Amino acid sequence: MLIRSRLRFLLPVLFHKFLLKILGIRLSLQGKPSSHKPLILTGNHCSYLDIIILGSVLPSCFVAKSEIKSWFFFGFLAKLQNSIFIDRRSLRTLDSLKKVSDSLSGKFATIIFPEGTTNNGKNVLKFKPSLFKIFEDNPTLGLQNFSLCYTHINNMPLDNRLRPTIAWYGGMNMIAHLRRFLSFSSVNASLVFHPMTISKGKNRKALSEISRKQVVEGMNLITNNKFNHN
Repeated sequence: MLIRSRLRFLLPVLFHKFLLKILGIRLSLQGKPSSHKPLILTGNHCSYLDIIILGSVLPSCFVAKSEIKSWFFFGFLAKLQNSIFIDRRSLRTLDSLKKVSDSLSGKFATIIFPEGTTNNGKNVLKFKPSLFKIFEDNPTLGLQNFSLCYTHINNMPLDNRLRPTIAWYGGMNMIAHLRRFLSFSSVNASLVFHPMTISKGKNRKALSEISRKQVVEGMNLITNNKFNHN
């Protein structure tokens, strides 16, 4: 947090790459983050592991619900990445997101999970249009969607029985969930970065629908084994 050099933004990426190895997460990528700045990334969300995976790919900060600050270990990681914590009952705090994005635009991307919560990872929940207001206020922002899917545990395809081992949602106890996850030797995940979307001229509802459709298409691409592993 005190480093005032390029390492300030590189170290979290290296740290998350290290965590992927420690946790046995094997990540396959398709596409890459846009070089456009400022850049907002949006996609699906099913686990605290999403933070580690996305954080290992590019310098980034997260827009997260305020409860995450109290999460075991992962709340600490979120704070280290300058996460923007919001009260999901009041999205007015997102008005400050434009200022944050502008001041950090040349350093890292900002990641938003428009579903507003985690789920079992099988389906993509409806995106909250209010979270896309930032694009109406600042049409120069780049919008890029991603699809993140966990596919295998111990080289076995992820099924409905094993899905709660990866996904963390509802009233699950985080410590117990993490302990069970650590009992597995390997997890495979696939991440698709979609082409950047031009937000200018589109309202928040249209953008939320376009983004969700793209994320769903990416999930289908992965689950139907049409994913080009890199």
